[in-house]
Amino acid sequence: MILAFLVLLMLCLAFYKYSTASYDYWEKRSVKFFPPTPLFGNFKDVVTLKMSPAQCNHVIYRSFPEEKYVGLFQLRNPSLLIRSPELIKQILVKDFMYFTDRGIYYDEEREPLTAHLVNLEGEKWKVLRQKLTPVFTSGKLKNMYHLLQECSDQLTFYVEAALENKNAKILEMRDLMARFTTDVIGSVAFGLQFNSFIDSDSEFRRMGRRVFDSSATSVVTKAIRVFFPYIFRLLRLRTFPEEINTFFSSVVKDTIQDREKNNIQRNDFIQQLMLLRKADSDCGIPSSIEMSDSVIAAQAFVFFLAGFETSSTTLSFCLHELAVNPEVQSRALNEINEVKAKHGGSITHDAILDMEYIDWVLLETMRKYPPVAVLSRVCTKPYMIPGTKIILDPGIHVSIPVYSLHHDPQYFPNPDQFLPERFNVKNREKIFSHTYLPFGDGPRMCIGKRFAMLEMKLGLSEFLTRYKVSLTNHEVSNELELDPGSFILAPKKGISLLVESR
Repeated sequence: MILAFLVLLMLCLAFYKYSTASYDYWEKRSVKFFPPTPLFGNFKDVVTLKMSPAQCNHVIYRSFPEEKYVGLFQLRNPSLLIRSPELIKQILVKDFMYFTDRGIYYDEEREPLTAHLVNLEGEKWKVLRQKLTPVFTSGKLKNMYHLLQECSDQLTFYVEAALENKNAKILEMRDLMARFTTDVIGSVAFGLQFNSFIDSDSEFRRMGRRVFDSSATSVVTKAIRVFFPYIFRLLRLRTFPEEINTFFSSVVKDTIQDREKNNIQRNDFIQQLMLLRKADSDCGIPSSIEMSDSVIAAQAFVFFLAGFETSSTTLSFCLHELAVNPEVQSRALNEINEVKAKHGGSITHDAILDMEYIDWVLLETMRKYPPVAVLSRVCTKPYMIPGTKIILDPGIHVSIPVYSLHHDPQYFPNPDQFLPERFNVKNREKIFSHTYLPFGDGPRMCIGKRFAMLEMKLGLSEFLTRYKVSLTNHEVSNELELDPGSFILAPKKGISLLVESR
């Protein structure tokens, strides 16, 4: 018994030493840091699902108001939280060559869907980014606009049916907008009709729910992938179930084969990727990225990841704020009606571009609820922090706390108030550079920014034209509880609002 106890004690001490061995990293470099907890570092509340990463970083951000950066530990891994907008600009833009990667694990062989633009590194990322950038030009998006309109029509038909000739009904906004954005991505990215409004249990809706699973098991698996990629690889864990990889890969492969066999042309994302492949073939020059079926599938999949959940959640948060602030909702409706009258009574592509106030409303929504609340970059070669003698080692992650910057009163006065006027021409000029980052910045900023804004402005405008939203209970707090298990900023309990026909 004594021997067994001693062995156990030695194992515990060895594990403790291992889990805390790096905790002197910032102290050695004279960098102020947030005191870590053994094994968990500064992320105990994230791992135990008490806080979202955004909230956890926000606590650290507010604890060091005078510092340009703060040392922290993601479990046992040293990381640097950047508080200074000037340093953020250095990292994202000026010194991008030191921070080209996000440091997100991917496996092109076992999980080909993870080898997409967001995760790829180095030369492969650079080449693929260059290839894909022309796909998201204003002209290409205008050609896709009719596909978005068809999806917004389905949104209207669904709400009309849900109201069942009644004046008002309580609807869950997250589910409603998820159906809309799922159909948009299905049509634009995959060239298919997902019919999410007709069949709530369609294969794509089911797969979408599995992809964004926020259960404890899923969260732990993703945490191992982020913090212990070697263990993730050793245990042969999966980012997503094999069923998801098989499903999306098959859908893309079947779509490509059908189009090539029947000479089908369609103004959508898949078609643009097929044209890129043909251009590479005609060129005959070898590339580090071959536009194979699996590569095309991975890009369509990340379009699904980035375009489905972030846009639907932003629209849901936006409608919540319009319910809380009816005067903003009235002004938004007035602009929509004025612009529609100017464009022949329809919400055309040009009409969308004319809607300034709707633009401000969405920008303010993403200010208060940034979908990607923390930007992550990894140092790829030794980097001396400007104005210091501190050198970051390759492999050190830096975190840019977007949520905290957006809620810092020195950059956005009264940050808890929903004020779209922050983004009018006069006030936008006053926003301090690199304190507003809903789409990131620099060479790795969101490639689909234009598409996301087009999709959201159309969906919001068509909805507000026909329906008014208000809170179901005015005595309930206007503040929404955030989901600690979601890897994007999302409400924990959904957003239910009273929807009335106008």
